Amino acid sequence: MTNDRFDYWTDKDFEYTGVLNFYTPSLFENKKGKEFILRIETNEPMTEDVIDLLAGLAKDWTWGEDRYIRAFKLLDETFNGMLISYRLQTIRKSKSHDEIKYFLFDVGGLLYYKDFKISGITIREIFN
Repeated sequence: MTNDRFDYWTDKDFEYTGVLNFYTPSLFENKKGKEFILRIETNEPMTEDVIDLLAGLAKDWTWGEDRYIRAFKLLDETFNGMLISYRLQTIRKSKSHDEIKYFLFDVGGLLYYKDFKISGITIREIFN
């Protein structure tokens, strides 16, 4: 876990994304090396340009004060109609911040910008 002692965006700043209607902290302990599937449902089938943007976002996503912290490694991704599925591995875990939520805020913001809405979120731990 990293010791990240800085202020970050608040949940209120990202209410418009709809993430907080569907996301609750995961039911598994997110720690370094953990693999999980993150599934995001949208209100309608995604267009090719949105899929391209979401693919790039997951591959290169970073966060933090200067956006230099890489929390996840993208292992696989699938886009199918109204479903986004990311298989991720945690490579760096903060002691005080929920990186999964921040990632979802960025996905939700991108979808919102492109006139889509999140209609569901599920997280499933992968046992190795």
